[in-house]
Amino acid sequence: MHPQNIQCSTTPCGLCAGTASREIETIDRHGDPLRVVVCCDCGVVRNDPVPSADDLRRFYSEEYRSSYKGTLEPRLRHAARYFKSAARHIQHQWASYEPVDSVLDIGSGSGEFLFLMRELGKSVMGLEPSLGYSEFCRRKLGLDIATGEIDSFSPPRSFDHIRLSHVVEHLRDPVEKLRRVSSWLREGGSIYVEVPDFGHYCATKTPGRVFHYGHIYNFDKDSFERLVSASGLRIVERTGPTAGFLTRTTAPHAPAPATPDQVDATVRMYEMHRRGGLRSKSRSSRLGDKVAKYWDEYRLVLAMRDHSTIGRSAARELGKQLPKRLAPC
Repeated sequence: MHPQNIQCSTTPCGLCAGTASREIETIDRHGDPLRVVVCCDCGVVRNDPVPSADDLRRFYSEEYRSSYKGTLEPRLRHAARYFKSAARHIQHQWASYEPVDSVLDIGSGSGEFLFLMRELGKSVMGLEPSLGYSEFCRRKLGLDIATGEIDSFSPPRSFDHIRLSHVVEHLRDPVEKLRRVSSWLREGGSIYVEVPDFGHYCATKTPGRVFHYGHIYNFDKDSFERLVSASGLRIVERTGPTAGFLTRTTAPHAPAPATPDQVDATVRMYEMHRRGGLRSKSRSSRLGDKVAKYWDEYRLVLAMRDHSTIGRSAARELGKQLPKRLAPC
């Protein structure tokens, strides 16, 4: 650790409330000003300052989708992509999903996960802050979607399973929010949390194109585990370095702080990313992968031409992959 590089953050960390940090970036992926630091207490990478609750509420209800995806409603090619990834996730984790009766998807986005789970016979509900996306899901997919945020949401019932996929990194106070969300579980219920893996981003993203105003927190395996422990949860099944099925713990404990060596390692990794030293594929290889992916998406869009048709097709294919006794009728 280099003491001269330690600074006091503008706002406390929402994971550990610490203020000691090391700055690693001053611009976002678009080249706009954005200060990013590594917390010296828990090791999480985060934006500083953390936006206010009012700023985030306005951003996610009106601006996020257009800023991040360039659209206020999901495009067909996005539906083709996300139905495929949601079906693959459900298939791989079906042993965890099969016993579940009721599902709440927080940050339900364009609704692909809930649509497929409904087709599999589950009772589903979503919570989505985007006005355009939540209205789209109600109108086009017939899903039960509440427009709003975790703080203002009063669930009409408890749930067997709650999903937060690529949501927690957007929350200004993730520990507090996960504690609130876990109170909506039925006894013995589960939570699935997935956040982007910062190390994977550093290895795959264009140098200097990692950070975004809306992605407040960036987790690795260690800081993800600290998040889980601090929230009164424990990992039941890990599905990736920064993803897994969680349940409430009867013996919550404070997570161990990050060591100076862990913070140093994170700083060095990002410095290597900035120099382009972590790229795992050549530019031509990445371009080839992207062309192949987009070609598959456009081919499906031309064949289907409708979000719900793509969803029903994905559900039929998913049903064929599941054990026959569990397949939807």
